[in-house]
Amino acid sequence: MAATPRKIAFVVMMGALGNVLAAVTIIPTLIKQVALDFSAIPVLIAAVFGGPFAGALTGLIAGFLPSIFFGFIGGQLGFLGFSTSVGKALHGITVGFLARWLKPIEKRTFLLFPIVLIGFIPECIWIALVFSVFVPLLIPQSAFLSAFLVPILAKAWFEVSVMGAFMSALVGHNGFKNFIYAYLPPFGSTKQS
Repeated sequence: MAATPRKIAFVVMMGALGNVLAAVTIIPTLIKQVALDFSAIPVLIAAVFGGPFAGALTGLIAGFLPSIFFGFIGGQLGFLGFSTSVGKALHGITVGFLARWLKPIEKRTFLLFPIVLIGFIPECIWIALVFSVFVPLLIPQSAFLSAFLVPILAKAWFEVSVMGAFMSALVGHNGFKNFIYAYLPPFGSTKQS
């Protein structure tokens, strides 16, 4: 993806939307270490339409508010809270590569459900690594947070399943695709923006 002003604006806009979705879904949660978070929807949109690097960059941006929330406001991860941004970037880059390889946009939007699920595996491994290795090693006084790994991953797989179904429906909608194509040309297009 060549960095044109439109593409940069698209990534920044999707990243900002991710932070808004994080605020709407995370903040009302009662259990602060395990909060619903649908901020990855814009990451997935950027990955599917913009490719792996747009997905990764959007993931880094969209993970900003969740990183601060889980690190300092509602959680106890401190600077490890920023592992949330890394995880979202991993999800974005993986979904972007899978979408480029399988090309689900035009006629096979049902493929987005498994693409989103499979694309979550690297982030899932990253979350497990953060909670089972980095938390006990870097913040031993918060090692008890490792006990939250199973509920966090169960909640995450639920969210990713919902987002996969949502993406399959959303990407199949021609009006939505036309809106996105105003920022990013379709796969294989030689149109310059």
